[in-house]
Amino acid sequence: MNIEAKLDYPTILRNQARPVHLALRFEAPVVPAADSETRRPMAFCAVLDRSGSMAGAPLRHAREACRSVITNLRPDDLFSLVAFDESAEVILPLQRIEDRPAALDAINRIQERGSTNLTAGWMLGRDELNKSPDDATRRLLLLSDGALNRGIVDPTEVTRIVADGKERSSIRTSTLGFGDAYNEDLLEQLATFTGGVFYDANSPEKLPAIFEAELDGLQRIAVQNLRVRLEPLAFCDSWALLASYPTVKLPDGRTEFSLGDLVSGESATAVLELEVLPLPLLPDGEPVASLEGEALLGLEILWDDLAGTEVKSLTHIQTVRILPTQNPADVIVNEDVIPAIAAQRAGHASDAAVDAAKRGEIEEAQALLVRALERLERLGSEAKAAQGINVILDLLRLIRAEGHLSQSSSKTARYRSSHLRKMKSLSAWTLDESAPFYSKAPSVDSRDSNPDFRPGPDAEPEKP
Repeated sequence: MNIEAKLDYPTILRNQARPVHLALRFEAPVVPAADSETRRPMAFCAVLDRSGSMAGAPLRHAREACRSVITNLRPDDLFSLVAFDESAEVILPLQRIEDRPAALDAINRIQERGSTNLTAGWMLGRDELNKSPDDATRRLLLLSDGALNRGIVDPTEVTRIVADGKERSSIRTSTLGFGDAYNEDLLEQLATFTGGVFYDANSPEKLPAIFEAELDGLQRIAVQNLRVRLEPLAFCDSWALLASYPTVKLPDGRTEFSLGDLVSGESATAVLELEVLPLPLLPDGEPVASLEGEALLGLEILWDDLAGTEVKSLTHIQTVRILPTQNPADVIVNEDVIPAIAAQRAGHASDAAVDAAKRGEIEEAQALLVRALERLERLGSEAKAAQGINVILDLLRLIRAEGHLSQSSSKTARYRSSHLRKMKSLSAWTLDESAPFYSKAPSVDSRDSNPDFRPGPDAEPEKP
């Protein structure tokens, strides 16, 4: 795996405390498709909302999505399908799909009914995945178009249950919100806390492509359990993670954040803001401690490499250093990292503004965005920061025009922020706008351009 750690300002003026940004970029190796004898077992469970609000096109396209999964499974892949309304039901127990016609027939019989007991659906899906071999890669994709109104309805408790599934059973949960009624804050949290992906679909036609993208990524994992352990060193006064990855405090005082898995050739980026203490120089202009620079941050990066025939647990250790100078001309911004910094600062500010708007604090939401815009404009290159600036400007204009933040706008903003604050290059982009600069994934509404995509058989005709 390729690892890069770059500061926006590798050299700063002596005796002046100031903030700098650190961009950590990880890129998984490109690996050939493994044959059945060398690759790890894969278990995938789709948990489908079939409540009454899914009637018509949404459920029709959800069934099509499940059929496409059946079609694209490899012979040794394990698959399960669970549907939920006010209760949950196993439609397809976890299995290798050998009788595909029977599986397709079971999918076609799913009909809408009842309310939304999301937690019961997830828990039944977890139980199915727990039947897979201990060394299996487990992924659950949860689709819902509604708020919690049956069973366990406290979002905090739901998050705890799903996060426990990651810790105990290594189940990563991706979430797919459809329509305007679902709880985007909850679905984004469930995905983030477990290393999954949060998707927002504004039309039912996008559901099959999102299912296909999730399955394709699961089948091509090259790096697993990627995490970073941080230790502030002598000249780091404090730090903050702008990326949206779950963090935990370790017993030795360090902090760890987890980036989850990377598929073959995928990159992910995490940006941190560091407050640097004043750096001293000797009278002759030489650094006090080291010609390599003063120590800011200790990094320990750990991951499981799935690129070969055996799983290897690897570690990379690095110290991030910064140089002092007394010559202002030596203080030069590294423009290569500005796009990533701008993207994650924009995502961070957008999340804060959405939270404020949901509390009814519209003026505070606007003020947060204005302050963020001013910071982005001071990064050193407005051209390089353009995408982050545009994200802030678009949300600011929207809040000013609406006078509030509509349900639809809130979901779009939350999804965009989630994508920007992880910067995973092969996560599907579901919005009807240009994908971010780092994205290498095809748009979910351009399946015809993906030669590997095979739609499910017996597609249902569109109804007038």
